[in-house]
Amino acid sequence: MLAGSVSLEFFPPKNLVSERALMTGAHALRRFSPRFQTVTFGAGGEGGETSSDWAVQLQNLNQVPTACHLALAQFDQAGLFKFVEELIGHGVMHIVLIRGDDGSGRNEGLAGFASVADAVLELKLRFGVEISVSAYPEVHPKARSFSTDLDVLKAKQDAGADRAITQYFFDNDLFYKFRDQAAAGGISLELIPGVMPISNYSAIKRFSEKCGASVPARFEALYAATGDDNAAKTDLSRSLLEDQVRDLAQNEVEGIHIYTLNRVDLTADAIRAFVAEFPSEEDGAFRPALVG
Repeated sequence: MLAGSVSLEFFPPKNLVSERALMTGAHALRRFSPRFQTVTFGAGGEGGETSSDWAVQLQNLNQVPTACHLALAQFDQAGLFKFVEELIGHGVMHIVLIRGDDGSGRNEGLAGFASVADAVLELKLRFGVEISVSAYPEVHPKARSFSTDLDVLKAKQDAGADRAITQYFFDNDLFYKFRDQAAAGGISLELIPGVMPISNYSAIKRFSEKCGASVPARFEALYAATGDDNAAKTDLSRSLLEDQVRDLAQNEVEGIHIYTLNRVDLTADAIRAFVAEFPSEEDGAFRPALVG
C-alpha cells in the first residue's frame, strides 16, 4: 500500500436527484486519486443488481478501479458464478466478498460454501479476481468470541484474500488493539480501517447498535449542544472525522477506506486531513495527486 492512500465506498442512489448527486460527487472525488472505490448493496443487503450496475457506471465515469459488493447469502452457487462472470465482462475485476443477508435480516446461506474463506478460495481459482473481505475491530456481532473472529479472518487470508476492510469505528484505540492482536495471531493481510462520516447522529447511533459498532458516550453531549443548527452539526462531524483520520495517520496507518454516505463534502475534508500527514512527493513519498 502507498502511504496516504484512500479508497471510497458509495451506495446505489434511490432516485434521479440522488443519482445525479452520486455521479457528480464520484467525479469530483476523482481529483484525489483514490486507490479504488466500492459500491455496496442497499440497506438490509438488498440491491445486488443495482450495485453491479452502479459499479460499472462509476468505473466508466471516473476511471477509478471499482469493486462491487457481493453478499453470499443472496445467491446459490450457479447464480454467484454468473454474477461474477457478468462483472468481469463489464471490466469490474474486484469484489468485496461478505456473508451478508438475504434481504430479510437473516444470514443463513453461503451460496453452497462452508465458509466465506471457501468462497474466497473458489473465486480466486475460478476467476482470479481481486477480493477484499471484511474485518471487525469490535468483533462480528454473531461471532462466538474475539478469538474465533480472528480465526475466521486468518482463514480468509490463507484462502487468498487480497485485503480486509474493517467495519467503521469511532475510537481508534479499538483498531490499534485489533491490529496488534491480528498480527500476534499470524495475520499479515493488509488491514484497511474503515471510517464513517456522521451525517445524522441519531441515525448512526441506531445503526451502530444493530451492527455492533460502539459510539463514544461523549458524542451524545457534543451533538446535543448543537441544537437545531444543522451547520453546527456538520462542522462537528467534520472536526471529529478530521481528528480521527489524522490520528490514524500518526499511528502508522497508511491507507483508509471512507464509507462516504455519498457525502462529497465530508469525504473530501477527511481525505485532505489524512494525506496532509504524509510527506509530499518532493520528499520522496506518496501523496494523492489532484487531477482534472
